[in-house]
Amino acid sequence: MVDKDNWSDIRGELVEMKEEKKDWTISSPHVIRKGDYYVLSVSEQATRNRKFLAILNKYNTEVKRFVWCNICFLYSDGPLTYWIPREDAIRIKNELEQK
Repeated sequence: MVDKDNWSDIRGELVEMKEEKKDWTISSPHVIRKGDYYVLSVSEQATRNRKFLAILNKYNTEVKRFVWCNICFLYSDGPLTYWIPREDAIRIKNELEQK
């Protein structure tokens, strides 16, 4: 998680790393905002890179491990495809976030 005040600086430095052919530093284009913080997903390989670790140290930021899970709430019945009910989707999402 990155503080909103440091977000653009950290992102800028990571973009520079990407331009240096280290495109593994940013593993997902998705950025999640939680309150005053941003969650930036990077590969495990990036967490062992000295330059990446120096950026984290510079902005007093740490890495927390998580699993990115993309779930489509669909089911098919022959030629028709259905979404599962919203309530079920919310329940499943909450269960996954707690684990």
